Amino acid sequence: MFNLIHVLNQFFAGVGGEDKADIPVGIKPGPIGAARGLQEQFGDRARVVATLFFGDNYFHQYPKEALAAALNEARQLQPHVIVAGPAFGSGRYGLACVELCEMFAQALSVPCVTAMHMENPAVGTYRDYHNPKVYLLPTAETAAGMTSALTALAKFACRLGSGANMGSAHDEGYVSRGIRQPVLAQRPGVDRGIDMLLAKCKNEPFLTELPMEAWDQTTPAPAISDLKKATIAVITTSGVVPWGNPDEFRTFRNTYWRKYSIAGVQSMEPGRWEAVHGGYDVSFMNQNPHFGVPLDALRTLEVQRIIAKLHPFYYVVPGNQGAPSVIRRIGQEIANDLLKEGVDASLLVST
Repeated sequence: MFNLIHVLNQFFAGVGGEDKADIPVGIKPGPIGAARGLQEQFGDRARVVATLFFGDNYFHQYPKEALAAALNEARQLQPHVIVAGPAFGSGRYGLACVELCEMFAQALSVPCVTAMHMENPAVGTYRDYHNPKVYLLPTAETAAGMTSALTALAKFACRLGSGANMGSAHDEGYVSRGIRQPVLAQRPGVDRGIDMLLAKCKNEPFLTELPMEAWDQTTPAPAISDLKKATIAVITTSGVVPWGNPDEFRTFRNTYWRKYSIAGVQSMEPGRWEAVHGGYDVSFMNQNPHFGVPLDALRTLEVQRIIAKLHPFYYVVPGNQGAPSVIRRIGQEIANDLLKEGVDASLLVST
């Protein structure tokens, strides 16, 4: 028998409905809510030692606090496996499940499994993380499929709890994360390739060994017609932040952005700013933060009236190992803020 924690939102934990969506992270011993159904599926094979729950709104309004509180609770219990969900078609719930599983797997090195409908937007986030310790099982769109989802989660969690070597997504039934692992094939690649080609020509089903990831196609915005009338903002993925990293950015896989005031600031003085990034040697950026936020050059453009003015804030997220779905969301949030502030164009500074 092994121990596990079941992670649920306020609704499936039986704490309340939308009126309780703002409650912070909490934990109760043993199974409550949907966790009781999971325990029934386990029988004497596993024990739900605690149910960790949170409000959907709270998690997304205070992600840093929610993740820290959840990690603190889980660390004390030292579970062998963590199960989150099922979230079905709920995007808020699904994203919370994926983010929590990602954190638990990294911080505690605990295998985690969640479950949701394939059209849940959090499926993309799960795939982008490519974490070999996090698994996602497909479910029905609504809670009408609860029994089937809990049955699948219990079966899969038992495999994780036993320490079994997990096979491919196709063999084990979880959603592929795009992780390629070397395996010993029984037949030469040329024979397997010919079989796939013949099956494709006959319109027969086949399974490719190297699935390709499709990326978004973005249409560039129209060029600025008159820079002398334009307000320009700086967006940077270099990780340049005020000295001391007040918002505690990580050196990789950040899930939020911030903007910092440069109103009245003429240059990025060393010692007042620092770079938080795990993808390059930050010592050069710390010596000259203008590599990440070219404030000196932009102030010159202001004085020369080549641009109308520089926006009094710059926007930053350390971009190292950023999950595409997370970075896409961050980009949309920054764009909305720029529109609200009346910014005409932005300069994106990368590393």
